[in-house]
Amino acid sequence: MKKREQFASQFGIIMVAVGSAVGLGNIWRFSYILGVNGGGAFLLVYILCVVLIGLPVLISELTIGRASGQSPVNAFMKLAPGSYWWLTGAVAVLAAIIIACYYPTLAGWALGYVVESITNQTELLQDPQGAFAAFSSGPKALIYGAIALAATVAILMRGVTAGIERWSKLLMPILALLMLVLVVRSLTLPGAMEGVRFLFYPDFSKLTVSGFLDALGHSFYSLSLGMGIMITYASYMKKDTNLPITTISIVTMDTGVALLAGLAIFPAVFALGFDPAQGVGLAFITLPSAFAHMPFGSFFSAAFFLLVFISALTSLLSIFQVPLAFLEDRFGFSKKKGLALISVVTVAFGIPSVLSFGPLKNFKPFGMDYFTLMDTVANNILLPTAALLGCLFIALRMGTRASKKEFLEGAKNQGHFLSKVYPFAIRFLAPIAILVILIRAFTALF
Repeated sequence: MKKREQFASQFGIIMVAVGSAVGLGNIWRFSYILGVNGGGAFLLVYILCVVLIGLPVLISELTIGRASGQSPVNAFMKLAPGSYWWLTGAVAVLAAIIIACYYPTLAGWALGYVVESITNQTELLQDPQGAFAAFSSGPKALIYGAIALAATVAILMRGVTAGIERWSKLLMPILALLMLVLVVRSLTLPGAMEGVRFLFYPDFSKLTVSGFLDALGHSFYSLSLGMGIMITYASYMKKDTNLPITTISIVTMDTGVALLAGLAIFPAVFALGFDPAQGVGLAFITLPSAFAHMPFGSFFSAAFFLLVFISALTSLLSIFQVPLAFLEDRFGFSKKKGLALISVVTVAFGIPSVLSFGPLKNFKPFGMDYFTLMDTVANNILLPTAALLGCLFIALRMGTRASKKEFLEGAKNQGHFLSKVYPFAIRFLAPIAILVILIRAFTALF
């Protein structure tokens, strides 16, 4: 039996896990939903949800993965043999596969806009909405999406240590550097402090029930929970890996990147007189126009979208690794064969996601275009379902005592406070919160 790969260092583990968590959710999605929901009050509720809901679910997934040493389906089979708990892993893998089909589209947009920021800035300034519509529905979107997919496969072919870990240790510091450059540029614009005030001053009159539920849902979407990533990555961890330090590092850095993204975006938006509540178009419509008004706007626009692309690429590595590990563990696929199969599936079901902004824009099952439908099914239904089942698995089958023991192994007398709060949170707080998210999702869908 082939020996299972393991991460080489604690730093590498943290960079890989943070790279997974830090994706378009932190930069694109977080910024636009914060803008729509009024800023500071939403931010405060979001941070509370991360601590009370996201953190316990993250602990549960890390302990399941390391205790089993297997990818999601096999993990539940090993820890609960002869039961149907393996379906929890199957839901997570299915969610990852669906996300893998449309995520290269988003990564392709970001990569394409690095180039467009330099070569097509006049159009981005004069008609940003028209420029994005033309780009997202044209052949360029397919080409750049294919490049993002090829880069993902090339890195994964090198394996967990030489591929994912090495590239995450390189890309994450670059991401941090780019983000700091953009924050400094944004904060030095005249009128930037209005954006800072919007981000950090909690005006609860602007927070609605819908905004609260958005914060709740994004709290575990942002941490890459429910799609088998953390279970898969934990399966490559050594037993002496310090899980409390890893967990706190993931949550802290993930939230920190979201805050830095807000500091890079909202001061610029306010300083240049744009509306922060632009919704999904904030990154690809409003910001290119905002950057175009700045001195050296092409440089800063290209830097921003390079930042977005790097965050998308590190997430793509994680998303693709879930079905790859499943094929390797469950069916004995080689890395090359597994990636070939995943790529074929991704291309077959991913091309319609690009075409849904052009030729297929009138194809709307459940009143949504193909791209939005895939995103809704994966993020609003499958992810919370897998997360809920994972909570129930810890509470009813594995046991919070066994999970705590796994969490504290190799912890060097750290993490005891978390381990005391964890049982209550994973039995009650997290399941109730996730049920609320699921009820909202099904209500909106049907």
